[in-house]
Amino acid sequence: MAERSAHPELARLLDPAQKNELAAVFEDHQLIDVLRRWPAEWSAEALLATVRPAAPRLYSIASSRKRVGEEVHLTVDELRYDAHGSAHQGAASSFLAALAEGAPLPVYIEANERFRVPADASRDIIMIGPGTGVAPFRGFVQERAETGAAGRNWLFFGARHFNTDFLYQTEWQDALRRKELHRLDLAFSRDQADKIYVQQRLRTRGRDLYDWLQNGAHLYVCGAIGMGKDVHAALLDVVREHGGLDEDGAREYLTQLHTEGRYGRDVY
Repeated sequence: MAERSAHPELARLLDPAQKNELAAVFEDHQLIDVLRRWPAEWSAEALLATVRPAAPRLYSIASSRKRVGEEVHLTVDELRYDAHGSAHQGAASSFLAALAEGAPLPVYIEANERFRVPADASRDIIMIGPGTGVAPFRGFVQERAETGAAGRNWLFFGARHFNTDFLYQTEWQDALRRKELHRLDLAFSRDQADKIYVQQRLRTRGRDLYDWLQNGAHLYVCGAIGMGKDVHAALLDVVREHGGLDEDGAREYLTQLHTEGRYGRDVY
């Protein structure tokens, strides 16, 4: 782009000394934003030859075959640009949403051996999955219910609004009634003046959360990278406060959980 547009600002951004400013551009610019901000002459062929191929979009399986049979369920959230461009739609999600019912689609399965329900069905599990990050936990709860797992299931779910974004609301309510889900903590960030996120719920439930971990519970986190970092920080706070540990001790505690296969993270 710098070469074709000959724009001095873009050339300046490519100076290694400007790496922080360039990183800020990468943070909030899509390709179309760059093309609009620094116009240049491109043919379609030249542009396609320059950009990298689209990476595969991996979706978590949101169902258990033991309950749904020969199907695979996905959780797909299609976002669209508003007037201010504050939301976007993913290429794969918008493609799926536009498919006609019954249209064929090639897919493949990529195994994730470190993100599965515990082999010991008596273990409790704690699932943290805001937004579409809740997808694998729908499958987890179905699987544990169908196999008669004795361990308890605790879900933390968060989204913007209760009325429009509470994914699988009625299923979770039914699961609570059937004792397939034993605890459910919710955080809807935009339904009140002060934003509330799942990491705040983790801190509020810290005593019980730590007790579950001490009794052998497995911990799972699924969702956006930024959320994963915030949740990890909250977990460190919980372990530090309720385990009587210093900062290094709290980090070692979570590292040990991961080493034991009891702290699974699927963040993207």
